[in-house]
Amino acid sequence: MPDETANDTMVRRARRRRGLRPAGAGVAAALAMGVAAVTTTAAQAAPVPPDAAGAAELQAAGVGGPGAVPNPGPGFRITSVYKVTSGTQTYACATDGSGTWAAGSTPEAQLRRYLSRDRIHHYGGPRWTSERDGSTIVGLTPPAQSVPKPGTIPWLLLEVKAHEGPAGELSAVTHISRIRTSGGVAPTRPCTAGETQAVPYGADYVLWTKKR
Repeated sequence: MPDETANDTMVRRARRRRGLRPAGAGVAAALAMGVAAVTTTAAQAAPVPPDAAGAAELQAAGVGGPGAVPNPGPGFRITSVYKVTSGTQTYACATDGSGTWAAGSTPEAQLRRYLSRDRIHHYGGPRWTSERDGSTIVGLTPPAQSVPKPGTIPWLLLEVKAHEGPAGELSAVTHISRIRTSGGVAPTRPCTAGETQAVPYGADYVLWTKKR
């Protein structure tokens, strides 16, 4: 009898140990799944870095990289890229009686951001105003860089000389590049004083901020 009692006790203990193993494995699996879920959620919630977002928009615009456009240098990063959806460059006849068109032009364009629905109004100044929040930048002329392109207006790099309106999307912008231009060239025909002509054009605008 003592031997049978001892054996019974050992069997019961073994059964209890076997009963605990699945529970322990289940807890470990649940914890592992919980950690995986938290990690996945955190990865999905993490924002795309501005450098990556700017590079993605530049790629969407069909440009190889920041070095392929007039740029302010390594201390700056691309924050966004916009495409002209409709636009004109308006030229005025020179006032000196020469019958020729003045070199400068006044832009009037609607811009839409690549990979987004954000829009900008581009107009005289030159100015760019965010239609989302009203923040505005004013470009410094003449441009810091000008790259002639055959049959179209040049690519440019302009510094921002002033910020206007409320703080918002454009508040940190320091430079603007105009690239991938088409059309917009001044008329070649003779003109009379006071005459103006709007010429359709296309372009992409790259907005830069200081690199953090």
